[in-house]
Amino acid sequence: MKKRRYLAAIILLLFLTIGSVSQASEIDFSVKAILPENQRSKEISYFDLRVVPGETQTLSIELTNDTDEEITVYASANSAITNDNGVVDYSYKDTKKDSSAVFTFSEIASMPKEIILPKKSNKTIECTVDIPKHPFDGYVLGGLYFEQKEEKEAQSQGALAVGNRFSYVVGVLLSETDKEVKPELALNDVKATQLNGNNAVIMNIQDKKAAMIKKLQLDAKLYYEDETKPRYENHQESLTMAPNTNFNYKIDLKDQPFVAGNYTVKLKANDGYKDWSWERKFKIEEKEAKKYNATALNLPPGSNNQFPWNLIVGIGAGILAVILGIIYYFNQKMKKEQKRQQEKYEELKKSLTKSEE
Repeated sequence: MKKRRYLAAIILLLFLTIGSVSQASEIDFSVKAILPENQRSKEISYFDLRVVPGETQTLSIELTNDTDEEITVYASANSAITNDNGVVDYSYKDTKKDSSAVFTFSEIASMPKEIILPKKSNKTIECTVDIPKHPFDGYVLGGLYFEQKEEKEAQSQGALAVGNRFSYVVGVLLSETDKEVKPELALNDVKATQLNGNNAVIMNIQDKKAAMIKKLQLDAKLYYEDETKPRYENHQESLTMAPNTNFNYKIDLKDQPFVAGNYTVKLKANDGYKDWSWERKFKIEEKEAKKYNATALNLPPGSNNQFPWNLIVGIGAGILAVILGIIYYFNQKMKKEQKRQQEKYEELKKSLTKSEE
């Protein structure tokens, strides 16, 4: 029963994720998955397949153009990633392979890159998936991504034409066994950066297993130097992660500048079944802080030119030490000279006394 609930949650997650991919309310073509015999459930509209090591799986997809004009559709077989908003995403064609993945969906799947749909027509295309010979447990997740080519008028508008790109995605979930694979989270790099003109600290979180996470909760706190109260923090719930992927979770500094110094990040995670916690120290150099503060878009006037008090105090202390050293040197020198003059005076006095006698 526990396994059934787990699988049902994964299927629900995949369905919800797929349903959110379309980029516009109006689209000139439609896409339908033709489900094969090894489809695990006929009640869903995406591919959930039980595959066999070493075999070739053919996925058939029907594209329909109901308009009176010819349409060009770009297609790609994409690996699922976890984007930096903590959402499973199928829309990226060229993605970096996670270090924990033995293989990815895009490595084993191939399909036509460009499809011409005549007016008022249907066309069935095929995606070939070469299942590796070495067996695997857990899941491999990907998507068949279809994007309508922009019209010439839209292309001429440059960046304003982004809203005219219409797309569909059909999810593909591959498995070979019913063995439950549990997530294993890891914290990788922690560093200062800038995102869309905002200063932020990012923490790279990795799901190292072939397991989906449907409800991830993260709580991050950022401490400066030896302070016991966090300067910044971020708490989010209901994030999702694709198998064998990583993403950058952020703490946004909002309208505050970076201050150079030593920092500590404390991060807690929970996937609904297990807790993880990490503590990581890192340093923001003065040069790094100045670079990001100079280009931050949301800092109050003048805050991007923060006065370098640490540097000034350090220089002042050095100058004071030099001055005190000089004073001490001349003071000792004067004492020695006074002593020498006193000795000369005593000798002269003794000489005069002998002469009088």
